[in-house]
Amino acid sequence: MYEDPEKGVLGCALLGAADDCIAEGVCEDYFAHDDNRRIWNAIASLVDEQLPCNTKTVLDRINSVNGHRIKPDLLVEYEDAAPTASNIGYWLPVVRKNALRRIYKGKISRLASVLDNQSLSPDELTSAFEAEILDANTVDALASTRAEEIQRLLSQIEDIQFKGKTLGYTTGFDDLDFHLQGLHRGKMYVIAGRPGAGKTAMAQCLAANLVKKGVKTLIYSCEMTVDQLNLRMLSAESGINSRDLLMPSAITASDFKPLANAAAKMVKWPIHIKDDNDLTIAQIRADARRMKRLHNIQVVMVDYLQLLQPDTRGGQRHEDVGNISGGLKNMAKELNLPVVALAQLNRDTEKANNRAPRASDLRESGKIEADADAVIALWEPDPENRPSIDHSVVEAVICKNRHGSTGTIKLLFKKDQTQFETLSRMSDEDIPR
Repeated sequence: MYEDPEKGVLGCALLGAADDCIAEGVCEDYFAHDDNRRIWNAIASLVDEQLPCNTKTVLDRINSVNGHRIKPDLLVEYEDAAPTASNIGYWLPVVRKNALRRIYKGKISRLASVLDNQSLSPDELTSAFEAEILDANTVDALASTRAEEIQRLLSQIEDIQFKGKTLGYTTGFDDLDFHLQGLHRGKMYVIAGRPGAGKTAMAQCLAANLVKKGVKTLIYSCEMTVDQLNLRMLSAESGINSRDLLMPSAITASDFKPLANAAAKMVKWPIHIKDDNDLTIAQIRADARRMKRLHNIQVVMVDYLQLLQPDTRGGQRHEDVGNISGGLKNMAKELNLPVVALAQLNRDTEKANNRAPRASDLRESGKIEADADAVIALWEPDPENRPSIDHSVVEAVICKNRHGSTGTIKLLFKKDQTQFETLSRMSDEDIPR
């Protein structure tokens, strides 16, 4: 069924259509037979190295690998099956169709095995099905060549150097973007702190900054309800104290205009908030897949990591938290989007004498630190000298950054508006007298 069309494609490549095959996305997954895969890999490597591609050079390349030898007659037979390079348009669609059939048959086989596994929960069944159905590993998606990967990298560098673009989604905090270069697809970012440090407020600010630029954002809130988060965002956007919004006769007639303007803007934000309790990592991954398919979600936030439930209960707590952390990291890579996860710091950080938090202070599992591409810890170094009762100076300590620099950013935390602002780097000594 597969042999003759595969012979035809390889024969055309040997007769001069190798560049056409590569341009059409041909890769080893197009071929069912191991010998055909080896022949194609030899052809592709020769083309990539800009060396002559013919029966002799392909044969030498294959037979130079220990344990794999192909007779010269086989390559001649493939050329005869072509029998001209111009026939690539006839053979290639057939090979591509057959490859898709094999991939989908493999999916069906794996799904059948999942159904036969009686130990899986309903959520795990759903997750397994969606992972197979929404998997992008089809023939077209697997066709990236090494040259294309390097070209993509060079294009990104060119955009950064000459067009001033940031590689990831900008956070709205210039100092933070200086270190992180934005939120990158496939990466997991952890915002950590003790209760009351402003973790949720920081995530809310990041989300608001993202959606204002059209970045579709999904928030899983295990601690606050949708109404509570929307109230915080409305307060931040309107500049009106969040406590006053819920107190009778606390706001004046002049407050209603900024309130109405803020609400009108928020209605148009591409943001989705889910406040379900006791979510497992399997449920979040399955729902995130669905939301990406339906709404093209670009960033996922989780508040907060230690409140999620493990897929299987009964293990040690540090193992459960480690599995949750690993699940979020895998979700970032699978869906190719940034995941921002909030996490608690250990109580010991409060006992430390004026010490900035470290990544190792993350509570309940060292695996969070290992999985995270960046860890941003929030703390208030001088709580005794606040600018006002509702305002405090908070440091965002980038204590781990796998793809950039670490450092400390000073922020003004306006608790009455649940809003963070970057503080000026200018000190009193910088002011002329």
